[in-house]
Amino acid sequence: MHFKLLLYISAMLLLSACTDSKGTALPTAATSAPQQSQSAVTEQASFTKGAAITTNPGLLSCKGGRVSALGEIQSEDGKTWAVPTTVNGKLPNAPDLFNPCNQVLPSSLAAVDLNKVPVIEIDPDGVVITGYIFADNYFELYVNGKPVAKDAVPFTPFNSHVVRFQAKYPMTYAIKAVDWEENLGLGTEDNKGNPYHPGDAGIVATFSDGTVTDSRWKAQSFYIAPLMNKTDLVIEEKNGRIVRSTPHASTQPACSIHCYAAHFAIPDNWYAANFNDSSWPQAVAYSTKTVGVDNKKEYTNFSNEFSKGSFVWTNNLTLDNEILLRHTVEKASK
Repeated sequence: MHFKLLLYISAMLLLSACTDSKGTALPTAATSAPQQSQSAVTEQASFTKGAAITTNPGLLSCKGGRVSALGEIQSEDGKTWAVPTTVNGKLPNAPDLFNPCNQVLPSSLAAVDLNKVPVIEIDPDGVVITGYIFADNYFELYVNGKPVAKDAVPFTPFNSHVVRFQAKYPMTYAIKAVDWEENLGLGTEDNKGNPYHPGDAGIVATFSDGTVTDSRWKAQSFYIAPLMNKTDLVIEEKNGRIVRSTPHASTQPACSIHCYAAHFAIPDNWYAANFNDSSWPQAVAYSTKTVGVDNKKEYTNFSNEFSKGSFVWTNNLTLDNEILLRHTVEKASK
């Protein structure tokens, strides 16, 4: 109890040093000095309550798709937060593997011409890697501290992508993954007869050097909603890892437009190869049944490839809406 009080007091003294946005500028090459992850004393959340103000009515117009709007909301401590995320508009859209919006509908990988997929040069003396990504709903990919691509469809219809890039080892993969929302600032969507149904998430990626998403990756959450109460959020330090969890929170809260959301500032240069992610927990692997993709052609048409990896997220697939993932490999695993 005394430890938590001291933690809280320390965090209040440092509030002025915190950032007021989750936005990320276009990355540049990493500097030589190691980047430090946030310490335990700065791990206090900013809380918002209720709906956000819409700042962009929709990033994409696609028949049958949900509205991919963006918004802003002010927290109790006076900070302004972008929801469900800040999109790096300078990132190119990843090439389509399967995208109903563009009528790219191959029945298998055999129908995909990889020669038409441009290679993004990260390191001129590196090896060429091909990657396949399915995200529920949105992702941004960075490798060795440099941008590769972003998801072309922020919300729905579901889609999948193929990317190619040239990079050298050790190779650091960094992914922002977002579960989009219809009710901005609330973490909910119209689903199953409930206009305020919490969405679920998940992302799987496989790469031609043998790297795949699994529980060896690091994962940290930065936007958690909907919450009935602020006390639903628990922040603990376990074995040197800062764990943000909601162990007692309902995944079907009855707060509708009055829900709380917890926000954390995304660290500067989180995508850099030398960013220190040692305080982040391990990612959690989920089954395809839990994620709900066994009936989605965007996944099943390429399941022989995607099944090499696991769907991953943080510890709460439903309430954690914006997360960061990182993984470094020293050499190709195959």
